[in-house]
Amino acid sequence: MDQTKFKILVVEDEEPIRELLRMELEHEGFIVDVAANGAEGLDKVKSFHPDLIVCDVMMPVMDGFTMAERLSQDQRFKDIPLIFLTAKSDKKDIRFGKSLGAEDYITKPFEFEDLLVSINAKLKKYVERKRTLNERLDEIRKSILYALPHEFKNPLSTMNGFLSLLLDKQYEKSPEEQEEFLKYIKQSSDRLYRLVMNFLKLAELEIIETDENKIKEIRSIRNQNWKPEFETIINDLSEKFNQKVNYTLEGINNPCPFDYNSLNIILTELVSNAIKFSPEDRIEVFIYAKATPSFFELICEDKGRGIPEDEIEKILEPFYQYNRKYYEQQGGGLGLTIVNKLVTIFNGKLTIESKVDEGTKVKIFVPLDDEAE
Repeated sequence: MDQTKFKILVVEDEEPIRELLRMELEHEGFIVDVAANGAEGLDKVKSFHPDLIVCDVMMPVMDGFTMAERLSQDQRFKDIPLIFLTAKSDKKDIRFGKSLGAEDYITKPFEFEDLLVSINAKLKKYVERKRTLNERLDEIRKSILYALPHEFKNPLSTMNGFLSLLLDKQYEKSPEEQEEFLKYIKQSSDRLYRLVMNFLKLAELEIIETDENKIKEIRSIRNQNWKPEFETIINDLSEKFNQKVNYTLEGINNPCPFDYNSLNIILTELVSNAIKFSPEDRIEVFIYAKATPSFFELICEDKGRGIPEDEIEKILEPFYQYNRKYYEQQGGGLGLTIVNKLVTIFNGKLTIESKVDEGTKVKIFVPLDDEAE
């Protein structure tokens, strides 16, 4: 790894240690800047844009914990690797430091070689994470460029056609026709909006997957108020589709791992697909959710058209749309991909069981291991 490409900020109130670290790190080929306390460190982060921060904990004006907390709240700097240097070796302090995003925790007195090993390891991990993220975003960009022409073409053509009719003064339109034209324009507009939002959500989840601290934060979620949220979402979906969605909830006194927004995304996509791919004469959607101290399970079952066995694995791929020729999907074939990625981030697993002309069952299982949090 070429160290001359990396900038390190040393935040340390003891001048002898601060200058010694500067000298040693510059000798190793790093570009180094220093700060005497957390407040000065925050200013240096904004101007110096370091690739890694080595930070003392106990400092005047602003301590290292406070500085780390401020950085974690700023989207520009929250992902910068941070190594704490401290005389405090209490496990509680170490856990707290890591909860703020610290990549490592080195206790004073320390050998410079130990610090150098940690720095190189964190920078290597940081570079690898950025490389992986860029590769994934490149894949999304390519997929978007491939999918956009088709996905945007139909709704844009519909909107353009009906707008032209509305603006055509030579074509006499009844109030009923105008209302119908506006309805089709609104439907196409909604489709485009959902398509764009799904692209953005997929990109957001791809970024989260490369951020270990964010994943730890997400997996620590314990939603104690999930029952009324669940019922609100289901009732809204029943009203939206004018179709009753039956559901059963078990273990409502136990927490759910999904926050409201995640639960809303999951239920909306599963219910939408279940209704969309069911013949009108047998639309039946049933949701079952069970919360226990050790796991959370969610099942969505329908009696719709079903999916051939050889298509099930493909259905979770971005932009894949089963039987698109006959059943046009809204949203670019990203719904289940987003749900699957979201469930994976929560440390869960999504599986699909389906039989053609009999129906589909989507299962989500999330283990809850509090000791690992």
